[in-house]
Amino acid sequence: MILLEKHKVQRNPLCGRYGRVLNMKVNLFLNFQRASKVAEDLIEALNRGGIFGRKELPDDMAESLKKHLTEEEFLRFITLTTALDYMRNAEKLWKSSILTIQDEEVKWVFHPEKVMEQGKENLKSALGKHKLAMKKEKDSEIWFKISKALHEHYGGSIKQLFETYNYDVGKMFKDFIAGEKKEHFPSLSGIKLFPHWIRSLKDKTTLPFKNLHKLPIPVDVHIARATFTTGCITGRYSSKGINDTVRKRVIKVWEEGLKNSGIVPIEMFRPLWLLSKHGCHYRKNGERPKLSECPVRRYCVEGKVIVTSNRVEIDT
Repeated sequence: MILLEKHKVQRNPLCGRYGRVLNMKVNLFLNFQRASKVAEDLIEALNRGGIFGRKELPDDMAESLKKHLTEEEFLRFITLTTALDYMRNAEKLWKSSILTIQDEEVKWVFHPEKVMEQGKENLKSALGKHKLAMKKEKDSEIWFKISKALHEHYGGSIKQLFETYNYDVGKMFKDFIAGEKKEHFPSLSGIKLFPHWIRSLKDKTTLPFKNLHKLPIPVDVHIARATFTTGCITGRYSSKGINDTVRKRVIKVWEEGLKNSGIVPIEMFRPLWLLSKHGCHYRKNGERPKLSECPVRRYCVEGKVIVTSNRVEIDT
């Protein structure tokens, strides 16, 4: 799926096997075998008692609505909310979305036909009531375009959209990333949010998705940070935030590390996110205050690991 740059094979001192450096100018080493072991331990910890005692992601708040919504309403709620899950606090986003769908005055925003009737200006106002749209113009435009596509091409139905692809999300991903669907489904057509959307639906519904293994792990600050702190990628590198160099390598190390494991990359989003959010996040100036509680502490690397929305600095 990812075109690799010219690489050099080196001995991996951490894993005792060969791995890959994707670019001689980028001194980062991908430890595939280590990623496989980290995945196994994290999944076991998640299933046993959680990562730092936690199992839930922000989007799991949606579960509370299931008994109050039809299947299609629930699918649209997950879909449209996920489309705004970029460059913002996920917990606040989902709380705002729940407040919106529970508000009789503005819950129409989750019905594509009504969005078409009300128009962009009314939509903008409605999405702002509970701060669901933080970037008023951009967020409202994303919401409107997705609603329009659902209304005009799929009868307002998310299931009809998936049925068009026979639930083959591998094929769907290609169309959303590079095909005409990119214009119809802005934000959701991104390399991060598409697999993030499918992962969320997979966790909360019984939709019969196919080829889940063809989707890359959604890479955000938490996934990148946990990948570096566990030594799945080591070396020296710095950049202004998570760029293509970092994103491609994080995707690749989990794609390769999970081969023949029975675990698909998107399934690693939950444990890695929890590991970073409740553990690696507290790492600072060489101190690792959560180390003794960490379920994968034996893989935690020494050195500098700084991963934020505007800064990446690795020296491990």
